[in-house]
Amino acid sequence: MAVQYDVSATELIRLFGCNKPADGELWEVKMPSILDEFLRLAKDQPLFETSDIWSGEPYFFYEDIEERIADDEEYWEENPEEFEEDEYYQFSKIPREQWGEQMPNYLQIGSDYGVGCVTYGICETDLDKEDPPVYYWNEANSIKDWRVLTNTLSVFLGGIVCDVLSGMNYPTAEKVLANDSWAFDKMAHIALLAQRQIELSRMKQYPSFYGEDVFYRICMDAEAGTVYLVRDNKELLVIQKVR
Repeated sequence: MAVQYDVSATELIRLFGCNKPADGELWEVKMPSILDEFLRLAKDQPLFETSDIWSGEPYFFYEDIEERIADDEEYWEENPEEFEEDEYYQFSKIPREQWGEQMPNYLQIGSDYGVGCVTYGICETDLDKEDPPVYYWNEANSIKDWRVLTNTLSVFLGGIVCDVLSGMNYPTAEKVLANDSWAFDKMAHIALLAQRQIELSRMKQYPSFYGEDVFYRICMDAEAGTVYLVRDNKELLVIQKVR
């Protein structure tokens, strides 16, 4: 048994059949190679139908601001004094080329699937970094209030994939992968790891975006077609290819 502890999001989805990257010029924006590779593999894959990452083309937050301005400006014209505190109204009075003086732009790459009130993105000035941080914005907050979610993109993508595989919120992965002969053993006991000489502390750790204090540990044996996913160091999910 050859267990791989330091497993990436891309390696995981390749194991589960997302191994034919979409080719061609898919996006207008230049993005980190980690994200480009992942999105090309995830594009149009049903595995990500209920995930928090968009498998289509990312787009910038300024586009959302422009759309909101276009939708609301007719109401502002009637009673402009009522909207002086509205941030979108304030931005409408500033030329777009000066928006950067108010806040950076963010390449939006996903949002919480269930409600859609939280958006994930990469700061435009970080797009030339190999593994940039990922930020999040809650629509209940100021449009300038983007905060660091994960220090690296690779950790964000790993957390996204673990959330998908866990089935904690949506059973999408189990349903999709069953069609390719993958079996999900949700009743596996964590003692199985020791029995198979797998060290929990060495398993790659990723955050969950389904709960503030939830995290995963994951490793895989590609040769055996087996993935071990542990939630909060307690619950073990074994995903295995049925031969």
